[in-house]
Amino acid sequence: MTKTQKKLEQQLIQLLTNACEELKAQLPEFEYLTHYGQMSKLKHTLKVELYCSNTLSGKQLSQSLGVINNEIKPMGLTLKAHDLLMTVQ
Repeated sequence: MTKTQKKLEQQLIQLLTNACEELKAQLPEFEYLTHYGQMSKLKHTLKVELYCSNTLSGKQLSQSLGVINNEIKPMGLTLKAHDLLMTVQ
């Protein structure tokens, strides 16, 4: 991983941490999130996985997607619904 890619990943982690804290405040079922993707092709490979205590409704998933997209927008990234995964623990 290049220095530029490391900096991008650090920025992405910070923005997703902000989204995580906002989702914790808005959705009691939400616990945490993680991300996957190739830093060299981030716009095409980024996936975010939400870990929840209960299944989120469609409305809650849309809300989550909006929060995440709002946070990662400064990086020129946008997730689509199929880029958002949910795991119920």
